[in-house]
Amino acid sequence: MKKTPPTFTRRKLIKGISAASLLPILGSNLIGCSDSSDRGPAPEPPIESVPAQFNHGVASGDPLPDAVILWTRLTPERDGNVVVQWEVATDEGFTDIVASGSGTTTADVDYTVKVDAGGLDPDSVYYYRFITGDTISPVGRTRTVPSGALSTATFAVVSCSNYPTGYFHVYREIADQQVDAVLHLGDYLYEYGKDEFGSEMAEELGRVVEPETELLSLSDYRTRYAQYHTDPDLQACHSAHPFIIVWDDHEVANDAWRDGADNHDPETEGEYSERRAAAIQAWYEWLPVRPPSSEQEIIYRRFQYGDLVDLLMLDTRHVGRDKQIDYADYTNGDLIDVDGVRAAFGDSNRTLLGTDQRAWLKSRLTDSNARWQVLGQQVLMA
Repeated sequence: MKKTPPTFTRRKLIKGISAASLLPILGSNLIGCSDSSDRGPAPEPPIESVPAQFNHGVASGDPLPDAVILWTRLTPERDGNVVVQWEVATDEGFTDIVASGSGTTTADVDYTVKVDAGGLDPDSVYYYRFITGDTISPVGRTRTVPSGALSTATFAVVSCSNYPTGYFHVYREIADQQVDAVLHLGDYLYEYGKDEFGSEMAEELGRVVEPETELLSLSDYRTRYAQYHTDPDLQACHSAHPFIIVWDDHEVANDAWRDGADNHDPETEGEYSERRAAAIQAWYEWLPVRPPSSEQEIIYRRFQYGDLVDLLMLDTRHVGRDKQIDYADYTNGDLIDVDGVRAAFGDSNRTLLGTDQRAWLKSRLTDSNARWQVLGQQVLMA
């Protein structure tokens, strides 16, 4: 007999991402003049930095009119601290640097780095890069959100990127397009193991998943994200445009809902809450997403493109979703309990968004003065 999946409250979800929320958000270094007679405390000794390479590209995301998240990941020669500098400029040659800073990343966050680069101008293109020792990352290009009157906004929309199924040519095409941002609506990766869903040609294409087992632990999810981020087409797309991302089910497990997933067996795979917390931590580490600032706004959030578009990114999977209806529960041999199915479909207590997110969405739709309100979410609508 299977165990009942544990109740997974919003507070537990926040607990699961607490480590990810402590990602090294590298601050700005402001260089100025000071009176040499003002002697402050003795400086701390410099941190020894382990040599490292940028093998996973750069990325930006969650753009605002005055700020954007910058991301990269270091591959160190050995365990230890890696000191990283970052720069933002108005030109690719970095002759006009408008923001910079430095910080340290460690194995605690899988050597990922995030910068919330602020003080930027609206509707502006910027270039950014990271430096460790003598090694410089690839240069990324990003764009802040417009403010005020706006006549057009252009987005590329992607989802369901399964590495073993085939090449990511669409990412390459988008990299060469002129768009304000890329909206990723979930299933950034898939949790399946080798020879499972979509893997019929994986060996022939040289795209067998890593690890070869189904993802369960934090290490598993980190390894799969690392593999995805070696794809040159995905790297090109991330380095060309800011991403605005929400998750769907496969970032954790197939057909996930608030307290479980179809592709999770508590009897053989442990507590679902632990698996989900690991998956969510890796998601925050490896993607250019601003960590949540409160319990209410987890990944559902708002991006305002001037007076034209209110973009409302939603979570229809992990925060409030009730377990989806299973028709097998309403069948007996060849007979279907039609009344039971109708009652389940018409149950007004069932929810996709949850109480808090629904109230948040209603409030944002009500107070919006934009010409268009756009929902970025995971459910097909017709």
